[in-house]
Amino acid sequence: MWGVSMALGYGTLQLRLFGISSLKEKRSITKSLLNDIRKRFNVSVIESGSNDSKLILEISYAIVARTRAEVDSISDSLVRFIEDFKGYQIVSERRESW
Repeated sequence: MWGVSMALGYGTLQLRLFGISSLKEKRSITKSLLNDIRKRFNVSVIESGSNDSKLILEISYAIVARTRAEVDSISDSLVRFIEDFKGYQIVSERRESW
């Protein structure tokens, strides 16, 4: 036995975007946001839905950490990070950890 424990978590956020005039502009903003999230939180994150909508951005993320408390803390910080940006509003959030 290795004696190693880990916790996993994942979540999906649906964001309402403001001031976006084209899908090209949305994709540029999405790419920048996903890269910022990856760098800041060391999580896997993708655009997971609403790809053809200018108004809605859906992102999903996955976290691996030593404890469930750490996973929950990273999830909370990630959500706060997104809430602090102007031009986005979180309209739904689903998350799970174990």
